[in-house]
Amino acid sequence: MLLYAAAWTALLRALSTNEPQRRTGAFHGLLGYLAVMAHGLVLIPTLFLDGRPNLALGSTVSLIALMITVLFMASRLFQPIQGLGVLIFPSAFTGVAFGWLLPGPAYVAKLQGVAGLFHLLGAGLAYALLSLALAQALLLHFHDRELKKKRAGGFFKSFPPIQTMERILFQLVYLGFGLLTLTLMSGALSSGEMFGQALPFNHHTILALLAWISLAVLVLGRLLLGWRGRTAILWTGLGFFLLATGYFGTRFVLEILLTP
Repeated sequence: MLLYAAAWTALLRALSTNEPQRRTGAFHGLLGYLAVMAHGLVLIPTLFLDGRPNLALGSTVSLIALMITVLFMASRLFQPIQGLGVLIFPSAFTGVAFGWLLPGPAYVAKLQGVAGLFHLLGAGLAYALLSLALAQALLLHFHDRELKKKRAGGFFKSFPPIQTMERILFQLVYLGFGLLTLTLMSGALSSGEMFGQALPFNHHTILALLAWISLAVLVLGRLLLGWRGRTAILWTGLGFFLLATGYFGTRFVLEILLTP
């Protein structure tokens, strides 16, 4: 948690200076990598029970926060997305704190086999990609608003052009949508093998399908109608919210609110 907080502080300072990016990115990047390694070491003892993933609410939130941060730290090597750390590092800090303070009872995944493993991994990566997309959409919105008001100072002056940020946003949306599609397919295969029903009628399935539909609408709207700006933010946020509610919302009710 201290490393994430330090990385966030160093990033804010770097984005507010006029130094070259290769110099300003070094220190907060190093802190970010150290934080990711420490985060992974924290999760190892609690993540697996009897050789299967422990999907208790706290450990899952912390794991997703780690996956988001790993994707961000890897992507920043190839894309100008340094500014995403303004939202990613505090989110990772919160994920670690949640997993530490509210771990919840152990909950071993029922899904088994290759399809089940791919489903769990794909779901986590899809959610991580959509989290990055939402963070990018929010930064794009505020950056565009500041530019229109002709006061794009502070750390916004270190951001890439609006067109570049928008291109990265939809790259994240396309990847997240594609991975979510594969995740739903693998989940149907795994569920069909175990329970004899590919898509059981429950809240997880309904919310996941609604999230997929919302992202499909966004992708089609972008390709056919050129959607951008606030419309893209709203549809990205809707897909993110539906996926989050599908697992985290119900686990929070079961493990926190209804647990004595």
